[in-house]
Amino acid sequence: MPDNIFFSGLRPLASDLCFPEVVLPSFAKINLTLDVGALRPDGYHEISSVLQTISLADTLSLTGIPAGITVSCNTPGVPDGQDNLAYRALAEIAHHLPGGISVEIEKRIPRGAGLGGGSSNAAAALKGADQLYAMGLSEDELIAAAAVAGSDVPFFILGGTVLAAGRGERVRRVPPLPDFWVVLVKPPFEVSTGKIYGLYQMKKTEPRTPRLLHALEKGDREGVISALGNDLEAVTTGLYQEIASIKQRLLQLGALGAMMAGSGPTVFGLFNEKEDAQQAAGKLQEEDAQLDLFICKTVSA
Repeated sequence: MPDNIFFSGLRPLASDLCFPEVVLPSFAKINLTLDVGALRPDGYHEISSVLQTISLADTLSLTGIPAGITVSCNTPGVPDGQDNLAYRALAEIAHHLPGGISVEIEKRIPRGAGLGGGSSNAAAALKGADQLYAMGLSEDELIAAAAVAGSDVPFFILGGTVLAAGRGERVRRVPPLPDFWVVLVKPPFEVSTGKIYGLYQMKKTEPRTPRLLHALEKGDREGVISALGNDLEAVTTGLYQEIASIKQRLLQLGALGAMMAGSGPTVFGLFNEKEDAQQAAGKLQEEDAQLDLFICKTVSA
């Protein structure tokens, strides 16, 4: 689908100059596979992962200003200014900007959830800035800037169904995932990605990514479900048993497949039908009001 970038007219500034505004969605992600390899000299693990954008999204509003970069967010706990990934990403292309840029982030993606909210915001800021000033940056230029900002940010430049390798900075599109409804279940705590990777011990397990890629090439829905896998799930579940319980309950409620997203703690379940997803989410909410639940769909590029 298109990037859903909207130009909403001109906004007057105190100087009586007028600058355009760009408003665009910033989608969350799930990892369909996450194969974690050896620790690299730079401190990152080598990974191979198939990622997928989903329709749960923040909203970024970008406005031209005379000079500088400002980033603000409406959610407590999400950093403003230079501590925000969106700021860091924009700083990488500052030499291309003919003027300044102000970014306002309206959050819907929960923080610390393994859904890539901050990384998605950074990628959306890059794409929005390119649109705002009609700079014509190439996809490769945007990905290069994204890779400096963070490991997951390059994926969000592409969106849809993507294979990520290295520490996540090497990305390429793969055949699209068939449409699924997705139930996201986030327990009432956050998880540190760095902590989970720090606790990870490499295991001699069969990588899931090649199997998933084969299923995608064949358009095999059942093959996709059987290939789901996340090497970090055992680490996070070892710390938080709730994750295993949520996964098991999603399967009991009819999910075709269920898995932890990224480093957690969010668990997702895949469903063929919206009604089945709604029923499962409703039952889970009845059973535990502390859970954050979202019903969404997979989103193509």
